[in-house]
Amino acid sequence: MAVSILFVSYKDVQDLGNGMREISYKPLYDYVILILRLGIIGMFVGLFIGWKDYEKKNEAPKQVKTYYMLAFFVVFLTSSVIMLIFNW
Repeated sequence: MAVSILFVSYKDVQDLGNGMREISYKPLYDYVILILRLGIIGMFVGLFIGWKDYEKKNEAPKQVKTYYMLAFFVVFLTSSVIMLIFNW
């Protein structure tokens, strides 16, 4: 969440020419929604990395191979890409 605060732009700068700029600030609601959106994406990435690290450290006897993780990861990546395309 803290990293998303650093990377989300809170203002729009437009160059008007002749060295003049117009700075307009985003509404607070839009800014908070962007921070939450990126924070939730980061949370899922951290969840995935932690889950895989836990599985490596705690090798249990091999069971039947399932594809839940692959399906979750594909849906997560697809929804993230679609969000980036349509919202930004």
